[in-house]
Amino acid sequence: MREQSVALQDEDSTRARPLPDDSSALRVVNLTKHFGGLTAVDSLNLTVRRGAVHCIIGPNGAGKSTFFDLVTNVQPVTSGDVYVFGERITGLPPYRCAGFGIARKFQAPTLFPELTAAENLFLGKVGHLGWNQLLRTRAAPAAEAEVTELLERLRLAGQAHTRAANLSHGQQQWLEIGVALMARPRLLLLDEPTAGMSPQETAATAELLQELTGGTTTVIVEHDLAFVRRIADIITVMHRGQAVAEGSPDEISQNALVRDVYLGRKSL
Repeated sequence: MREQSVALQDEDSTRARPLPDDSSALRVVNLTKHFGGLTAVDSLNLTVRRGAVHCIIGPNGAGKSTFFDLVTNVQPVTSGDVYVFGERITGLPPYRCAGFGIARKFQAPTLFPELTAAENLFLGKVGHLGWNQLLRTRAAPAAEAEVTELLERLRLAGQAHTRAANLSHGQQQWLEIGVALMARPRLLLLDEPTAGMSPQETAATAELLQELTGGTTTVIVEHDLAFVRRIADIITVMHRGQAVAEGSPDEISQNALVRDVYLGRKSL
C-alpha cells in the first residue's frame, strides 16, 4: 500500500498544481530554453497581473516568441515553471493548456484560407464549446449571433461571406484576433498583431483591442513602440532571453539603457 501511495504521489506531482497565494494571471519562474548550444530564454522571471495589458518588446532574437511557445507548451521547457491563474501547467500537452483559458494568436497566419470570415470565427468557438458541442450547433456560421456581433466589432461585418484568403492583410490580422477571442479566453496571447500593417491599420488595431479585451488579461509581443505606448499597462523589455527592464510606458520610454539595447547601440 505504501508503494502504491508513493507512486500515486509521483504521478500527481506531474499534474497541474496551485502556486500558493498567487493572484497573477501568468507567472514564469526561472524559465529556460536551450536549443543545442543556444539559450533562447535564460532564467526568465516574469509576472502578469490579472486584467492587465502586458506588452513584451525587444530586438529580434530576444526570445519573445519562444516565451509564448513555452507558456503554451508548444516547445518543452528546459527548466523552470509556468503558472496560469495559480496553477502549474509546466509540461502539460498544449490542448490541456487551452483548458486553462489560454488563447493565442501566432505570428504566422493560422486562418483557414478557403473558409469565410464567418466560418473561421465560428470554428474559434471550439476553444470553449469543444468539438462535440460545436458540431451539434445547427446555426449557419454567418447567421450565428455571436459570430455576427464579433464581425461587426472587428469592422468585418461586410466580409462575413468573404474567404479569408481574399481579405486584406490587416483584415486577416483582425480576424485572427477574433478567432482567439471566440474561445472566451482568460489569458490572451498575441504575437505581433500589427505586423505588416499600415499606420492607420495599427491605430485601428489598438482601438479594437481596447474595445474587445476589457477585463481579459492580454500579453502582446510587439515591435511597434507607438502601438505599445498606446495600449500597454506595463511593458517588459527582453534581451538575449532575459527581462532587462519593466515598467509603465513612460518609465520604459525614459530608460536610457532600454533605448540603447532596443536600438542596438549597447550590448548587455
